[in-house]
Amino acid sequence: MNLSNTCTFIIPLRIDSHERQRNLNFVLGWLTQLKAKIIVLEADVQPKVDKSYFHKNIEYIFVKDSNPLFHRTHYINMLLKRADRKIASIWDTDVVTAYQQIGEAVQKVQAGCTLVYPYSGEFVMLSPEHSNELIKEGNLLFLEEQNLNPVFNRPFCGGAFFVNRQKYLALGGENEHFTGWGPEDVERLRRVQIMGHQVKWTEKGKAYHLYHPRNENSRFFDEETAIKTRKELVKVCSMNKEELSEYIKTFAV
Repeated sequence: MNLSNTCTFIIPLRIDSHERQRNLNFVLGWLTQLKAKIIVLEADVQPKVDKSYFHKNIEYIFVKDSNPLFHRTHYINMLLKRADRKIASIWDTDVVTAYQQIGEAVQKVQAGCTLVYPYSGEFVMLSPEHSNELIKEGNLLFLEEQNLNPVFNRPFCGGAFFVNRQKYLALGGENEHFTGWGPEDVERLRRVQIMGHQVKWTEKGKAYHLYHPRNENSRFFDEETAIKTRKELVKVCSMNKEELSEYIKTFAV
C-alpha cells in the first residue's frame, strides 16, 4: 500500500518513559511501510526522542514547552494545518492496527466520510508481556489468533483516526479547551456527528495499544482539569447543530 499522495500521518508526543520511546519506534516502523509522510512533533523542555529509527519520510519538529500539561489538541491543530494531503491521520505513539484496516479507513474518507476509525470499535489494551511479544514478532497474527477482549463494551473512539483534513478543520479541528488528557476523543466524535457529518469505523478488526506506564499525561492532570474538561464535553454534547456551529467559530483554528 502506497499512501504517499493520499495521507499525512500526524504524531504529537512527549516522551515520558522508556516504553513510550520503544512504542514510538515500533509504530513509526509500522507506519513507514505505507510510504506516506509522517510528521512527528515533540513538545517538551528539551528533545528526548531517539531519531536513529527515523526514515526519510519522517519530518521531525521540536517545540520547546515547559508546561507540565501536554496540550495535545493544540499541537494536532498545528500539524493539521501543516499537512498537505487531503487526508490526515492522527496517531498515538502506542497504537497499531492492521494495514487492511488502514486501507479501508482511507477508502471511507475518500468516499465522503469526515471522520473514520481504522478499527471496528474494539480497542485492546495489551499487557507488558503481549506488548513485548508484538514488538518481537513484528506482526499482529499471534494477537488476532488469541482474540483478546477489548477494554470497553462499546465502540471506542480514540488512539487513531482519519479525517478529511479540510472538512475537519471547517468543524473547528481539535477543541483546544481540552488542555491535557481527558474526554476529547468523545467530544470529537459527538461534535462531528452533531454537525451532520459522516463518521464510521471499519467493518472489522481491532486496534492494539502497547503498554506504557500511566504518567501525568496519560491521566487527568489534577481535579481542576478533570472538572473543566468534563464540563466542556457536556457543554458540546448538549448543543444542537446551530448552537455548535456558532460555538465552533470561537475555536482556535
